Amino acid sequence: MRYFPAAAVALPVLALAGCGATFDYAGLRAMEPDGAGFGAALSREYKALALYEADAMHDWPDAAHFGTKAIAATDQLVEPENPPDWRLPSDSLDAVTAAHARLTAALAQGARTRLPDTAAVAQARYDCWLEQQEENWQVEHIARCRDAFFATLGALEANLAQFRPANDGSPVQPAALGTSDADATPRAFSMFFAFDSDDLDTEALGVVRRIAGAAGSGDAVRILVGGHADRAGAESYNESLSWRRADSVRDALIAAGIDSDRIAIRAYGENRPRVATADGMRHPENRRVEITVGPAPGT
Repeated sequence: MRYFPAAAVALPVLALAGCGATFDYAGLRAMEPDGAGFGAALSREYKALALYEADAMHDWPDAAHFGTKAIAATDQLVEPENPPDWRLPSDSLDAVTAAHARLTAALAQGARTRLPDTAAVAQARYDCWLEQQEENWQVEHIARCRDAFFATLGALEANLAQFRPANDGSPVQPAALGTSDADATPRAFSMFFAFDSDDLDTEALGVVRRIAGAAGSGDAVRILVGGHADRAGAESYNESLSWRRADSVRDALIAAGIDSDRIAIRAYGENRPRVATADGMRHPENRRVEITVGPAPGT
């Protein structure tokens, strides 16, 4: 959980730790941040992170912390976590700090406005990475948050690079995707699933082939795969189902020739519907996987 080194704030920190279990999780579950802007998108991301920490990890202080950020993001600017506020292992501090500098630079250069959903994912995944890195024992979870962060940050930086002037006044040309002359602007793909299924149909397999073509070969391009479910069924089951859908797409991409190291996956469950519905309702557009193909970090 967050760490504040100054002795003067020791009591507030203890109060925060104590109130984690009494945070209004029912109110957070009922909250439905609406809108297409960065604040609403970030609120949805922090809500999902907070409920995961509460329901799956029983980490009440961090769940309450991210739940508070979810609520705040609906009506004010919420910044990513600051590395010195966390008890991070010394061997990870340089990487986390450098990543923070890249993220805050991208946000300052207009990422929140240009790509609000992607910027929200990047910020929330960064915070997830810090939280998992501080605990430093769930290696798979650390990698999942970190890889999703770098994939979305790369997409942000590639988009912003198209509009950043070079020293001579000419536009900067971002690196091409893969080894082809493809446009370096991140490309988005979607595929849809039958109810309660993670099987890829013929149309979805066609999307996999197009993604494989867009990604090319080598390691200059990364792929972020995000699974979703509709609101029929229990929230915990839908989170698991969205993971299975993302895993199915990942497996299909690997079978199509994409190296597994280039693919990061995450699951949103029922928390980010494309079409808003009442709880318990099925909707085919919400049973989906969304894939972003973009330059890898540092390219």
